[in-house]
Amino acid sequence: MRATRARRHGRSGGHVRARRAGTGSLVLVAAAIGLVAPPATAGASTSTALQVGHSKVWGSILQLANGRTVYRLTADPANKSVCAGQCAKVWPPVTLAPGQPTPVGHGVSGLGTITRSNGTRQVTVDGEALYLYRGDHKAGQANGNIKDTWGQWWVVDPSHPTATPTATKHAGGGTATTAAGSGVAY
Repeated sequence: MRATRARRHGRSGGHVRARRAGTGSLVLVAAAIGLVAPPATAGASTSTALQVGHSKVWGSILQLANGRTVYRLTADPANKSVCAGQCAKVWPPVTLAPGQPTPVGHGVSGLGTITRSNGTRQVTVDGEALYLYRGDHKAGQANGNIKDTWGQWWVVDPSHPTATPTATKHAGGGTATTAAGSGVAY
């Protein structure tokens, strides 16, 4: 009877009983039966890796290995980030995974790091600090070529990291090239 009930509830054996133990004990018990993932450890982290991706609108762009588009802030001086506080919530910095000594680049050169005020190491390309954008909700999106409260943000062309990108718009069979940007504010 107990084995049948366990199979019905997705458990493959044994009887798990939770008593009034500390929260950590309940997490460990839940992890043991597969209800929650155990806490991540430095050795279990994946490396921060960048690659060259392609956008139909922006051409070659820099992306994380998972396809998320990365951006740069034109207000950042070389090898420094001025985006902190609320800015870093909207534009999370691309940082190294815990214990990762250097960023990994697949077809990307010029990668380095800077140390942020909180001690994390932010990834750079040719001295340009890299960020993600909260407005991109899935891999391949590039919604962050905007001007906002913190300045102008651009996708990063791996061949020319400081270049202003241009978008090609198809209109009436012709092609017109325009610079990106909008007046988004937070």
